[in-house]
Amino acid sequence: MKNFEIPTIPIRFPDRPRDYPISPRENLMRAFNQEKPLWMPNLESSSLSSPTAAYGDIAPTVYEDSADWFGVRYRFSAAQGTSTPERGLFNEIKEWKEKIVWPDLDGWDWKRGYADFVRDESRATGCLFGYGIWEKLHVFEGFEQALADLALEPEACRAFFEHMADHKIEVFKRLNDVYHYDWVAYHDDWGTARAPFFSINMWKETIFRPTVRIMEALRGMDVKVLFHNCGLVEAFVPYLVDELHADGLQIQIINDIKRIVETYGDRTTVHYRPDAYIMYDPDTTPDRARAYARELVDAYGAHVNPGAGVFMSAYALREDVYYAFDDEIFNYSLEKYGGL
Repeated sequence: MKNFEIPTIPIRFPDRPRDYPISPRENLMRAFNQEKPLWMPNLESSSLSSPTAAYGDIAPTVYEDSADWFGVRYRFSAAQGTSTPERGLFNEIKEWKEKIVWPDLDGWDWKRGYADFVRDESRATGCLFGYGIWEKLHVFEGFEQALADLALEPEACRAFFEHMADHKIEVFKRLNDVYHYDWVAYHDDWGTARAPFFSINMWKETIFRPTVRIMEALRGMDVKVLFHNCGLVEAFVPYLVDELHADGLQIQIINDIKRIVETYGDRTTVHYRPDAYIMYDPDTTPDRARAYARELVDAYGAHVNPGAGVFMSAYALREDVYYAFDDEIFNYSLEKYGGL
């Protein structure tokens, strides 16, 4: 394999004017409803993400040292291009009730950043809802300790997760009252590149039920839920689809996306991110990018799979490669989906 750098933050380029048969928002929402879109949607260019200034569960910026509203410090790393939390809010799970100072949600300015948000009715309004209940635990006390506590103190972990689920639900309700979202990406990573962090039984005893409540609450606000879950997490997909009822899955291509789409495409829609080893390869040409785009449409498109097929992202090392790929995804899928 060639040796070249893959950026931590995806490299995207500005959208170019394009004549659409329907609005990108309508096309994307068809995919979230497992209906046939007119072309393979690009999640980012079909959406506007609201500002995160009013959401204090995460760092206010990833580009410098900062802190969230729980007092967790985030240290910026120039090498990584982002910031990471510093452990130490508490040392083990039994301390959570005494050590966590919960933010005053009634006293918070939920319109912070709203004046900078310009709604575009042709695009869906989305929200990146970072640090799910498992992620919050290891942000607070460190990853190794969080894994140990899942195994040794499942009841205390479950109590923490239930309380954090209540917090997440109330926070999103207040954000949604301001922005009226079309979709939300709920983030809670459960796996490494090789396997899940924990067994299904351990997950069921601790994380599962509080997560069900979160998903039910988000969908109850008439918002489509895209579940972001990094790692090799195929073992969780049946639960994500059939019990958590995620409208979309944002999972990595180390999972068998083709099998997942073929099996569950009538019940959920997968967000597909192209192969970074192609898109960031300095030797990739626009012709290679167009050929790769056609390969993806032929494999994952709505014309050959149940439901909506997948929705797509676009990123690339260079502008010419990016636009070649993005234009070909649109034009080729529009041709192939014709008459669906």
